Amino acid sequence: MTKTQTFSLRIFITLGVTAFFLWFAFRGQDIHHLAHALVEQPVQWFVLLFILNICSHLLRAFRWKLLIEPIKSGVTLHSAFASLMVGFMINGFLPRAGEIARSFVLGRKENIPTGTVLSTVILERILDIISFASVLCIVVIFNSDALIIWFPWLAGKELLMDGTAVVLLLLLVTLFVRSTAVFSLVRHLARLFPGTSRQRIDRIIDTFMEGFKASTAKKNYGKIALLTCSIWTMYVVILFLPMSLFGMEQLTFIAAATLQLLSGLASAMPTPNGIGSYHSFLAFTLTKGYGVEQGNAIAYAVYTHAIYYLCILIVGSVYLLKENIQLTEIVQAEKKE
Repeated sequence: MTKTQTFSLRIFITLGVTAFFLWFAFRGQDIHHLAHALVEQPVQWFVLLFILNICSHLLRAFRWKLLIEPIKSGVTLHSAFASLMVGFMINGFLPRAGEIARSFVLGRKENIPTGTVLSTVILERILDIISFASVLCIVVIFNSDALIIWFPWLAGKELLMDGTAVVLLLLLVTLFVRSTAVFSLVRHLARLFPGTSRQRIDRIIDTFMEGFKASTAKKNYGKIALLTCSIWTMYVVILFLPMSLFGMEQLTFIAAATLQLLSGLASAMPTPNGIGSYHSFLAFTLTKGYGVEQGNAIAYAVYTHAIYYLCILIVGSVYLLKENIQLTEIVQAEKKE
C-alpha cells in the first residue's frame, strides 16, 4: 500500500469512527433543548473558559520550550506557542497529523530537523502519560466507581488498577530520566536485525536521542514537573468550573479529574480532537456514573468541547495565516515521517 493510499485510508477510518461516536452521543437527544441549554449560558463564562484554555496552552508551550532548549537555545515562547496551536488546529481535521504539523512549523522557524522536533513532542507525550497514570492512581483511590462502569470486570480490583498505574508510571519516569540507557539497549538489540533494518533503526535512535536531550538536563526537572502538574490541574479546573451551569453542583473536583481521564482516552481515539468520542465518553460517565440527567450531560460535553475547539481553531488559524503556511506543506511533511 502506497503512502497516498495509507493516508486516504486514515481519513476514511477517521470519518467512520467520528460518525459512530457522534451517533452514539447524540442518539435520542432533543436538539432544540440542547441548543437552548447552550445559548442561555452567560457570555462571561464562555470568555473565562476561553481564556483559561489559552492559558493551559501557554503552559504547555512553555514546557515544550524547556524540552527544546538542550537542542537549541533561544527558542521563544511565542514560537513554541504558535507552532503548538497550529498543530492542535490540524489535529482538529486529521488526528495525529498535528504532531507532525507543529514539529514542521517550529523546525522551519528555528532551522531544526522536523524529526528532531518530533522527538521532543514524543517526550512531551511521555510526560502526559506520566500525568495520566498519576491522576489515575488518585481517581482509583477516591472515585473508582466512575471508572468501573467502563471496565466492570475490574470491580473489586482497585489495588490491581492502582498497581498497574504505578508500574506504568515508574516505567515512563525511567524512560524519561534514563533515556540514554534505554536507547543504548534498543541499539544493542537492533544488532539482531539485518544490515539495512539495523541502519534504519540506528538513524531513528540518533534522531530520538537528539530530541530526548531534555531528559538529561536535570536542572530543568523541577520546572518541567511543576509545569506538568500545572497543565493538568488547569485542565481539571476547566472541566470543574462549568459543572454548576448544567445542574451538576454536587460533583467534586475528583469527578472533574475523572472526566479529564476519560477526555484523555477520548483523544486517543482516531477522531479529530475528540469530536464524538469526547462527547460519548463524558456524557456516558456523567449519566451512568454520577446520575446526571442525559440532556444536561450532553450539553455540558458539547459546551466544554466547543470552547476548547473554538480556541484552537481561531488561534491556530491566525498563526497558520501569519506564518504563511500551506496545508499542503504539512500534508507532505506528514507523509514523509
